Amino acid sequence: MLFWARAAGSAGFFTAVLILARSLGPTGRGTIAFITVSALVIARLAGFGMGAATTVLASRRMEARGALLANLILFVLTSALIVGSLGFAVLLSLAGQRPEGIGGPELAILVGAGAAIALVEAGGAFLLGCGRVQRLALLTATMTWIYPLLLGIVWVVDGLTVTRAALVWLTAETIVALVLLSQSARAAGIAAPRPRLLLESMHFGVRAWAGSLARLLNFRTDQIILGFLASEATLGIYAVAVNASEALLYLPAATATALLPIAARADPHVQVEQALRAFRSTVLVTTGLVLVAAVLGPLLLPVLFGSAYDASVEPFLLLLPGAFGFAATAIFSSALMASSSPGRSSLGPFVSLVVGIGLDLLLIPRFGASGAAAAASVAFLAGGYVALVMFRSKHPFGWRSLLLLRRGDLILFRALAGPLRAVRSSS
Repeated sequence: MLFWARAAGSAGFFTAVLILARSLGPTGRGTIAFITVSALVIARLAGFGMGAATTVLASRRMEARGALLANLILFVLTSALIVGSLGFAVLLSLAGQRPEGIGGPELAILVGAGAAIALVEAGGAFLLGCGRVQRLALLTATMTWIYPLLLGIVWVVDGLTVTRAALVWLTAETIVALVLLSQSARAAGIAAPRPRLLLESMHFGVRAWAGSLARLLNFRTDQIILGFLASEATLGIYAVAVNASEALLYLPAATATALLPIAARADPHVQVEQALRAFRSTVLVTTGLVLVAAVLGPLLLPVLFGSAYDASVEPFLLLLPGAFGFAATAIFSSALMASSSPGRSSLGPFVSLVVGIGLDLLLIPRFGASGAAAAASVAFLAGGYVALVMFRSKHPFGWRSLLLLRRGDLILFRALAGPLRAVRSSS
């Protein structure tokens, strides 16, 4: 359910990427990529792992959900505004180093978007912890389309600039945040904040925060580094390759998201079986998707985005192997989180981040977007291996069970086909 919702929502985001690429060109697309990535980093920095902590605690302690929601909203909003203001000051002082086209107005939009995204993530984490998967899936599938719809209207009516596109993004994220938080309040109500419960959430969340932040930075740090070490056009080329290749990560991300609250309520033996089944079935499907992408990607990218993005094909192909590393990192880190091991769950993403940054600094100056793509794949594979080893150190299992398929693993195919059958029968 979450996979198809993410796919539908990402189709909306992909539409927005097409509009931006066509209307702003590689240089403008690169500037927007820098703004959006920076806002995402601010949001994840400000979260301090509170979203993951709330998901686990809300799944276990129904009586405290109202207070958990109140604590989460107050903490995340305050923290996001503080971190965003610091980021504004730092980027404003780097007048000669930051990408061209980013001034005071764009930085102010960046801060506001960082706060909105932090609230979006908070609302989604709370709904997941409450078991409102259907509601979260529906919102994921539909709300993402607000951004391309608003972009299209502005493009047709008055034309798009970098500032207008960024302001549209801020507006869309604010609307999504308000809807998610209102749905969260409907699901559990809002009680008075509880300081002791906040400290408990923070104690859990801070240990998970390093991994949560590292997971985001694994996707976005290379784009920030490209923004400083290469041209905006190179960043725009790479951003398109990343946007296209991320479709391969929807299934592992959805599987890991759904696994967290379910495994948090299960006993340790069941947790191991759930994680291994999720990994085997996800790798099987991902293998097929990677092969299809390797064949069709080089043909479709220039057609969809235009000849100006022909150079996106090579980094796109170099990004494909990283999907397997991402699958291992997402699933086993989520399983460790559910096992109340947030520190261990952070090690895989952290290794990916360190390896990725080191390779980015080594490869980007020489190879540009292709160097960033190769670095990302190696980093994901390294992090996936570490996450797997960490999970096995806590829950020992035989290595053969990683890839030896069982009949129960095929349930994923039936699950993926379920929404399609429902749509066909309703029509």
